[in-house]
Amino acid sequence: MKQYFLRGLLMLCGAVLLCGCKGHWEDVDKITGYKGKARVNPFLAAERLLDALGHDAHTTKSLAKLPPQNAVVMLSNEGDLPEGRAKQLLQWAYGGGHIIYILSGTRPYNDFDSPFGSYFSGVLLEEEKDPFLEKLGVGVQKRFSDDDTKDDRAKSDEDEADEKHPKAENDKDSKTEKDKAAGSEEDDKDFKTKKKRKKRIKGDEDWLVSERDVAWNGKTYHLSLGGYQNLILKRKLRPGEFSAGSKNESLALHLKHGMGAVTLLVHARPFRNHWIGEHDHARWLAALVGEYGTKEVLFLSHSSETFFGLLWMHGWKAVVALVLCLVFWLWMQMPRFGPMAEVELDSTRHFASHVGALGEFFWRMRRSPVLVHSARDAVWERVRERHRSLDDGSRQMNDQLAEEISRRTGLPVQRVAAAFDVAPPESAHNFVNLMRDLQAIRRAL
Repeated sequence: MKQYFLRGLLMLCGAVLLCGCKGHWEDVDKITGYKGKARVNPFLAAERLLDALGHDAHTTKSLAKLPPQNAVVMLSNEGDLPEGRAKQLLQWAYGGGHIIYILSGTRPYNDFDSPFGSYFSGVLLEEEKDPFLEKLGVGVQKRFSDDDTKDDRAKSDEDEADEKHPKAENDKDSKTEKDKAAGSEEDDKDFKTKKKRKKRIKGDEDWLVSERDVAWNGKTYHLSLGGYQNLILKRKLRPGEFSAGSKNESLALHLKHGMGAVTLLVHARPFRNHWIGEHDHARWLAALVGEYGTKEVLFLSHSSETFFGLLWMHGWKAVVALVLCLVFWLWMQMPRFGPMAEVELDSTRHFASHVGALGEFFWRMRRSPVLVHSARDAVWERVRERHRSLDDGSRQMNDQLAEEISRRTGLPVQRVAAAFDVAPPESAHNFVNLMRDLQAIRRAL
């Protein structure tokens, strides 16, 4: 009966479900991104492109050793580049190397879902000082849409006008109630505008993509750049350098640095798998690397090597020797060899083993006086049993008894007297000597 009830309930639920969707459904395709190596390596297509052009392009997790001077290194500041490492890389570029330094967009996220990754990660990057950019004389500022920039400029102009004309503030204070009400409505409108602007920054990212034409070495490249930041060059452009946009709001900079060059990008969008085939991105990458000669191109995940990596690279012999010594020490300290012996639960132990365990317990508990007094009592008990004439009942060592014990044991008289008079020692060496003397005296009697 119960089974029929459950079947009827399931059929009723199915009928309600079919009625709710009106008896039809719709197939929706959702792009989940790349698979395999392209999912974890956003520059896989760029590597294969450069390999096809005759270069040696590959991804490396760290840069423990700097490549030759004619190589190209692409790295990011998303791994918190230290100041010392930044100085070392710039010195390498000064000698003839080429560094492509990207501020964001090098992590393996889904390009089809979010073209610029996480918003918060892009905003937080500019809050931290970048030693690499500081040494090049390049600043970074937050990027807004064109409408927001106009609003900010208009607001700043109004503030400057208010500062120049303080009388206008007095006129504002003398408004009528009607003017104040109108002013409050304008304030509400400004608040709504700011709220809408904030929503656009966090949600809609289309305005972040900007198409720019970059002229370099007699060629023009149509690029689609973007990001949450702008680069600010604090000097004039030199021959052979270019900027994607004005030098105060640039999305890409190419600067000469000694005998080498440094290319700065706000975002890695042109070189990622999803967009490298668009516009002139591939041609631009080939021009940056160099069209003539075979070069080594490194796509760097981390700019510095880990401690253990450096330790193994420069001191692997010492590490191997230390491991062998540790294995040998463990082998020497093994408590047993071969199969474990079976425990005989029904075996009996000698009484002496119990006495020894009890003495070890008292010594471990720092109760050595108990053991010394017990040994002395055993000696006096033997004296009362076999030599009553020498015992005066005072339990004090007299000269006659000491001389008799010395004659029987061969110990000096002073040592025999000390065995009964000294305080119980705390050191193991003195305790063993005292107990050995007492046992020898008891056996001699």
